[in-house]
Formats: sequence, structure tokens, C-alpha cells
Amino acid sequence: MTLPLKSTIYAIYLAVFAALVILLSQGVRQYQLYQEHEAIISQTESLIFQFSIIREHVSEALLDDQQSKLSGLSAEMEKLNSNLTTILSEKNIGDEYKLPFLNSIDLPGIILLLRKIESGTDEIENKRNLNSEMRTLGERLILFDRVLVNNSKKKLIGFQNIIIGSATVVVFLLVTVLALFHRQLIVPLLQIISESSDAAFAQQSTIEVKSASKDLTRLTGSIVELLGQRHDLQRQLHNFRQTFFELITSLKGFVVVLAPDGKIIEVTDNIARQCGFRPEELSGRQWRDLFIMPPGETGKEISAQQFIENLTATNQTLPMSLATKDQSSPSHVRCSFSKYAGMENSESYQIYCLGIDLSEEQAMIKNLEQCLAAEKNKKAEMVRVSHLAVLGELSTGVAHEVSNLSNGIINYAQVLADAACDPDFEIERDKLFKKIIVEGEKIAGLAKNLLAYGQDDAQSKELAPIEDVLQNSLNLMSHYFRIDGTTVETNFNTSMPYRTNGRQMQQVFLSILNNARRALNERYPQKAENKIIRISTSEVEKNGKKLIRLIFTDFGIGIAAENLKKVFEPSFSTKPASEGVGLGLTVSRELIAQHHGEINLESQPNDHTTVTVELPVI
Repeated sequence: MTLPLKSTIYAIYLAVFAALVILLSQGVRQYQLYQEHEAIISQTESLIFQFSIIREHVSEALLDDQQSKLSGLSAEMEKLNSNLTTILSEKNIGDEYKLPFLNSIDLPGIILLLRKIESGTDEIENKRNLNSEMRTLGERLILFDRVLVNNSKKKLIGFQNIIIGSATVVVFLLVTVLALFHRQLIVPLLQIISESSDAAFAQQSTIEVKSASKDLTRLTGSIVELLGQRHDLQRQLHNFRQTFFELITSLKGFVVVLAPDGKIIEVTDNIARQCGFRPEELSGRQWRDLFIMPPGETGKEISAQQFIENLTATNQTLPMSLATKDQSSPSHVRCSFSKYAGMENSESYQIYCLGIDLSEEQAMIKNLEQCLAAEKNKKAEMVRVSHLAVLGELSTGVAHEVSNLSNGIINYAQVLADAACDPDFEIERDKLFKKIIVEGEKIAGLAKNLLAYGQDDAQSKELAPIEDVLQNSLNLMSHYFRIDGTTVETNFNTSMPYRTNGRQMQQVFLSILNNARRALNERYPQKAENKIIRISTSEVEKNGKKLIRLIFTDFGIGIAAENLKKVFEPSFSTKPASEGVGLGLTVSRELIAQHHGEINLESQPNDHTTVTVELPVI
């Protein structure tokens, strides 16, 4: 018969409780008996001790024949009689011990004898009777004490036997109850656990348990339901896993699943094919067969656990390389590693490597680098073209200027030759020599400035006053300003040295001056009062930084509002195509940016144009 689980448990509880109560009550009873035994033993020992003292006095008096020593012993015997009466009144002493003991002694007679002797009756017969009675009383008291002790021992031993028997019965009952508990609960539970484990690993949804109670049957049903839910979740998780792998693959990524010992469990098809393997070829192999250690770790022994701990501890994406089957160039990827609990065992875990192939990214980076290099070359070519264009214009002007200066030198030399023998011409001869020297120095200065501008030293920078660079640019343009009738007004208010590339900065200034010259010539074809270029320099502070500010203002035709945003675009120009390609301001902005500066332009049509250049003091 199978009892309900609740009834079985309650019955076991009641049986154990009853057994404990019985054992406890018997223990208490044994303790009480022991205390009673100790009390009786103590009283009898006190009584015997009291009697021993009285008997010693009696014996001493009788031996010494000194009646005076018996004085007061009758009172002591009365106390002894009272104590004996108290002991005999104990209910724990049976009547079968009391009556024989009382019949064998005569305490009242002993007390009367003592009183007679104390009263002065000195009869030898009384003393003999007293001695005999005292000896008899002592023997009976000792015998009575032995009887009481033996009786108490018998009671204690008997009760102990009862306790042992009860304990045996209780143990038997407990064993029986535990056997019932084991049969009704433990065996079915162990069977449920075993069947549940088998069902979990075998993907089954049924559990058969024999001789189970209704409660255990319901428990089995709940476990079966949970197993079914677990199997459903595992299927959903498997489907999600496959969907996740497909999603990662569609995004040109890949997944590598590793075991804690570093073995490869699974890889996505795309990365396996890219490395020249089939997915099943990589399964079961060590991580070293796929992942290539960084150059700094080459040859360094590292365990799988260390490898996994190092990668999962960073929680970052890391650039890595994957080996190929044919040992060709490795695939470059970026990976992140994370630990996840396994599906079959919550204590185990797997390492998921989520990565993305960097082949296309690296190709794009390489292409971008090529584009940037081409753009850099294009900008360098723009600078070179602009430089050559300005150099060409300057060469023409410098050539005219050198030609004029050379004509002056030739004329001075001819005059000196004609008057070589005239002694009155001595003073004028010195003046002409000085003029020839001045004109020659002008030619040398123009040649020096032109040569300096023509040098290609784009990388060199040196400390120099920015006003010197600006003045050299004005010297190169002086011929054009003179023949155009243009007035140049300068207001230089800085002498701070500036680390700059003189040729590049001179190209910027010449481009700005050329644009100002053309704007003035277009508005004023002939010499005019307002045909002016104003240039000023100053030291300013902006956003907590010290700057050198250069302002160029011309009063030419200006720039239309719709063209202001286009002036820095490559190839934009308001000039005829035959006069240039429109690279001046574009190149100027690039060169100023290389010096970490800014260039801005403001203009009003038919009024003025102002170009502001700001260079940081480094």
C-alpha cells in the first residue's frame, strides 16, 4: 500500500517525536531515582556516623568505668531515634525492610538504660545490657544501610534495563519508519532524478516512476512539463543561434566558438572557406591552428586558459590574424571574445569570438591612402603651378626693372667714358659712380628676391620677422605698382619673429597683392587718387592665443556677393581664362593652413576688398 506523501512525512515526524518523548521521560525518571538513592544513602551515612560517635562515648565510659562520661548520651540517642524515624518515613523504603529492622532493635530500651545509668543507678547488669544493645544496634544499622543501598541499586539497574529495552524498541521503530520513509520517498525521488537526467540528455518528455504516491506523481508531472519547456527553449535557442550566425555572416562577420580548453567547437562557413578549410576540418582543433599570435608574442608559450583569460578580460575588439590552410598571407580580422554559459550544463561555458573580416576595410584604407596621396600631390601641383604663374609674372616685371636699371648704368658709364679726360668733370664722376653702384645694388636685390622666391624649400621653416617677408614681396611688385600708378601704404606694428617658410608665405602675399593690383587696374585704368593698397600688421590676442594679423585692403572693383563664397574654390576666377587658372586664393588658404593660420575675405562691390591673414605665434 502506498501512503500519501504528506501522511508519510507527518507519520515519520510523529513517530520520531514520540520516541524522543519516551526516551526523555525515562531519562528524567532515572535521574529522579538516582537523586532519591543519593538522598537515602546520605541520610543513612549521617545516621551511622552519629551512632558511631555515641557508641564511641559509651564504649569509652564502660571501659574506663566512668559513669560521668555517659551524661547527655540519652539526649543524643533521642536525636538518633528521631533521625531514624525520618529515614523510615521515606516512602521509597519498603515495609519489608522497615518492619524487620524495627523488630531487631530496641532504641527506647537503650534510651531508658542510659537514663537509668545517668540517674546514678550503677548496676553492672544495666551496663552489660547497654553494651549488648549498642552492639546489636550498630550491626542492625550497618545491615540496614547495606540493604537500602542494594535495594536502590536494584531499582536503578532495573530501570536502566527498562530504558535499554525502550531504546531498543525506539531504535527499531525509527529504523522501521526510516525504511518506510526510504521506500515511500527516497527511492521514488532517486528514480525521478535518474529518469529526469536521462530524459534531459535524451531529449525525452516522459518519466516512469514505480510505486510513487500521488504527490510524487504530481511532482513527476511537473518535472515532465519543465523538461518539455526546457526542450522547447533549447530548440528555440538552437534556432536563434543559427539565425544569429546567419545574421553575422550576412553582415560579413564570422563566429568562432571555443571550449574552455581552447579547442574549436564550431566556426561559420564563410571564415572557414576564406582560410581554405571546411568547417568540419577546424572542429576539434586547437586555437593555435586558427589564431595567429601577434608579432610580440611569437614563440612565447601560452596556455589555452591564459589565452582565453587575456582575450575575455579586455572586453574590447582586437585586431588579429587567422592562419590559412595553404600557409599563404593570413586573413586580417577584428575580434571580440566573450564567455557564455553552455546550454547543457550551467557550470560549463563557451567562448564566442565575434569577428569581422578586414580585407575589404583594408582595401578601402589602401584606396583612401592612395586618394589622399593623390590629393596631396594635386595640392602640391596646385601650389607649384601657382608658384610658377606668380614667378612668371614676377620675372617679366623684374626683367623690365633690370632692363631699366641696366640702361641707367649704361648711360652713366657712357657719360663717364665721354668725360674720361676732362679734369673739370672729376666731381660729377664720383656722383656717377655712386649712381652706378646704387643701380647695381637694386639689380642685385631684385635678383636675390627673385632667386629666393624661385627656390623649392617647402619643408624648411625659420624664425624671421613677418614684415621682412612682406617687404620682399612688395619689392618684387614695386615695378608693377610704379607703372600702374598704384600707391602702397604700409603700417607695420610688429617686430615679433615668426617661424615660417619664407617662400610659401611670400607666395601668399604676392597672390594677394596681384589680386589687389588687378582689381585696382580694372576700376582705375590710369593713375588715380584712390588707387591705393593699404597694408597693416599688428599683434592681437584671440581666444587666449597670440596672433599676428595682416590686413590687405584695396579700393578696386570689389567682389560680388554671390562670388564671395567661391573665391577659395579651385579654378574659380573672375579674370579672363587667358590671364590665369584661378588658383591663387585656393593655394594661399592651403599654405596658411599649413602654418596653422586663417585667411578671410570681405568685400563691397565698387568700393573695397579686405583680406585678413591671422597667423599664430608659435
